[in-house]
Amino acid sequence: MNISQKVLDQQTELDGLIETHIRDQPRNHQVEPGPSEIGIPCDLRLGYKLAGHPETNVNQALPWKAWIGTNVHKGIEELLTLANMAQPGWSEHGIDRYELEQRVTAGGVNGNDISGNSDLFLDGVVWDWKIPGDDQLRKYKKTGPGEQYEVQAHTYGLGWELRGETVTDVAIYFLPRNQEWKQRFLWSEPYDRQRALDALSRADGIAKLVAALGPGALPLLKRKASWCRYCPWLLPGSTDLARGCPGDPDIAQEASSDLLDLIAN
Repeated sequence: MNISQKVLDQQTELDGLIETHIRDQPRNHQVEPGPSEIGIPCDLRLGYKLAGHPETNVNQALPWKAWIGTNVHKGIEELLTLANMAQPGWSEHGIDRYELEQRVTAGGVNGNDISGNSDLFLDGVVWDWKIPGDDQLRKYKKTGPGEQYEVQAHTYGLGWELRGETVTDVAIYFLPRNQEWKQRFLWSEPYDRQRALDALSRADGIAKLVAALGPGALPLLKRKASWCRYCPWLLPGSTDLARGCPGDPDIAQEASSDLLDLIAN
């Protein structure tokens, strides 16, 4: 394959436009945590977020996969908006069957609102779309969404309840990014207000501790594996949590144990 310099120069131009656009997405600049973050099981990661600590993981890859997910969200919103408009008397009644991308607030953490855009509210059910890759999709089918996503769903539910809606269920629809449509996976359970309230209480406690002690609060916060590899505050080899987190110590211990087992065998 013989690629001309002209084409390579144009590739550089296009890459710059695409990468700048993706890195400038509003969600990449959100300062306050939203419903998607308060369920993260790592107290330290949440503490960094609540403290507004500068990100230290300078080697993070371009969030290309997240951008694909964002555009799937936009496509679903577009098709359901058209479905709303196709309903008889839609414009006359002014109430959408599919309530899309509505901003909801579930409560406060240390005086700051916990708000986010809910993908879909439909007749008492809070829907959230996720667009995972192959490995993650298999994991969710086997073990469920995990604490972070489940808390996010119930927190959105609380936000809708506080808007005066009756919420009966929460649902996370995993739509395959790399597989066929038939591989999609639906998780759902009855809405549990307490799941959201407990998560808000935990985040509020961390926020108050960080506000009172500043960087001195960071060593007091527990670390737990929560996408360490992609954590914005990961700083391998760090000995100072005020600079960044070296990672979950339990993971390092497990890795050492596995190595010893291999040597012993």
